[in-house]
Amino acid sequence: MNTTETPDAAPAAKMEPEMEVTRLGRFLEALVNRSRLLSRIMLGIMAALVIADIAIPTGYDRFFWERLGGAGAVYGLFACVVIVVVSKFLGYQLLYRPEDYFDNEQEGNDLIGDPKAREAGHD
Repeated sequence: MNTTETPDAAPAAKMEPEMEVTRLGRFLEALVNRSRLLSRIMLGIMAALVIADIAIPTGYDRFFWERLGGAGAVYGLFACVVIVVVSKFLGYQLLYRPEDYFDNEQEGNDLIGDPKAREAGHD
């Protein structure tokens, strides 16, 4: 019997893909179950960073607003809101279509012909 085929020699780091998915699934499920706690922890960390930004001057300001405490956080929040608003606007203007966009047979076209004539039986 070859030494690499013994049951003792099975490497611990090599797992079957199903076990990895199961472990990852359990981990993600645990995160979802603790979402309120994780949200509070993240909000606390962000608040602590803003307070630290106010309390500890950085000393490498190029513009006057960079000297203001929490300016980076306010700028980041503003930038995120602008990105969402602009994305929604572009989506509604360029991408979204009415619910019956592909089934609209009220007006005639080359593909479906004249719907009124078809209803009258003259098609």
